[in-house]
Amino acid sequence: MHRARLACVAVFAALTLIGCDSPASPAPAPQTPTDALAGARPSPPATPSATATAALPAEGCETRPGIARLVEDPNGPYGHQVVVAETRDGITLTGARQVLDHASVPDGVRLADGSVRIYYVNGAEGAIWVAVLDKDGATPIGPISIGGASRPVGAVDPDVTLLANGNVRMTYLGNFGPPRPGASEWNICIADSEDGIRFTLVGRAIRFIGPQTTDPSVIRLPDGSWLMAVSQGQRTALARSSDGLRYEAYTTVGFGGVPELALLPDGRIRLYTCARGIQSHLSADAGTTWTGERADIAPDLGHRIVCDPSLVPGAGIFVYKTG
Repeated sequence: MHRARLACVAVFAALTLIGCDSPASPAPAPQTPTDALAGARPSPPATPSATATAALPAEGCETRPGIARLVEDPNGPYGHQVVVAETRDGITLTGARQVLDHASVPDGVRLADGSVRIYYVNGAEGAIWVAVLDKDGATPIGPISIGGASRPVGAVDPDVTLLANGNVRMTYLGNFGPPRPGASEWNICIADSEDGIRFTLVGRAIRFIGPQTTDPSVIRLPDGSWLMAVSQGQRTALARSSDGLRYEAYTTVGFGGVPELALLPDGRIRLYTCARGIQSHLSADAGTTWTGERADIAPDLGHRIVCDPSLVPGAGIFVYKTG
């Protein structure tokens, strides 16, 4: 049973593709990342502005409304499920249960009111959707909008963070579509929302040139800086930011792909990746070096794919995908 493999590409509304990587076996741990990330381009600083919206370029993150369209691809998001489990330590899971079908690339967040929402790619209708987690499962609210565009075409792979002011920040892969000859630009974008449904585009956080780059995850560190992880096939690239808006890539690690970052109470960072199922590594120096921690964390519930980890801060909930 190939539990560590992630399904490949599926076609969505307006020929938009939802991409995913195929992680391989992780590199031995501990490991000190030394790879240079040639081709990663941070968004250039802009003229200081009173609003974050004016601080970042929008190129590569433009949105337009999409339409619902069912594409029954068993190897893509239509054939995936979202699973939630309880956890006290982030690596021991109990009560794993499926809460959404035809759903992929999930990410969970606990809002200021204590409710937990799951953002995901809807494999039956396309686009990024949001659902509320409750005792019986997860109840879909509907598709999000970005800049007034409902079911925004090209926005995929959501990662959602609760900001200090109670707003919701979504970091995602923007401008994603059918493969184009010679195309090798991958734009990681940011959008903010007061209600977690209607988002305003902030702009492009970083652009990668070269290998397919997907599945961003971000956390804020104790010193106020930010760390981003993105998937590059069988590897994970890491980037840093002083303001949470403009990121600069600094290395890659060979632990697998489709990453999730989590900040532990003692200040260490946990990096989840998909390789041997879902596995984890730890860093005590803000993401400079990593030590292997646990492999095969999540139950497969009878499925061959186990991937897309998401630890929900403050909720004791772990979200992931099967397929």
